[in-house]
Amino acid sequence: MDNIPVKINLTDLVSGMPGITSVFGADLMDNCVVMLHRNGHTSPTSISIDGMEKENMDILWKDTFNEQMDRCYADHQDNTEMAAIGISVLLAKQITGYTIISRSRKGTGFDYTLGDCNDELYIPKARLEISGIEKESLINTINNRFRQKEQQVTPTDKTGLPAYISIVEFSAPKALFNKKAL
Repeated sequence: MDNIPVKINLTDLVSGMPGITSVFGADLMDNCVVMLHRNGHTSPTSISIDGMEKENMDILWKDTFNEQMDRCYADHQDNTEMAAIGISVLLAKQITGYTIISRSRKGTGFDYTLGDCNDELYIPKARLEISGIEKESLINTINNRFRQKEQQVTPTDKTGLPAYISIVEFSAPKALFNKKAL
């Protein structure tokens, strides 16, 4: 059997999901395009995935970057977080088979609720916490951020839902997508 490379296409965000409108999905895609462009990446770009799966995936997108987008997404911290959400929701679907069914309120300890892709009842199946790093430093690493996020989601372990944590770093690019141990 041929080993077909796994690809995630940022354009898929524009279709939306049960918990993400197509307009918000388009905004996530734009944030991803800006962040990847700022870090010198062109489509397709390989992203190294660690955690539940260890592989390289190709990220595909139409490079629509322009000066207006650069001005619109000028806040690098917000741009990094929104781009991390875009990549992470696509990774969640690829790795877990779940999709975003709702966004969580502030203070819950996680960002999104995941559910089955084909379940129109939107029954929660898992939690998803996301974080982004534009460029790792000696102290701000994917692994350090993952440990912080593990602590953050711990108070909601009582839900019984598994927690997935996705940390995306854009300079390499690379991601750590893993399930928190209960």
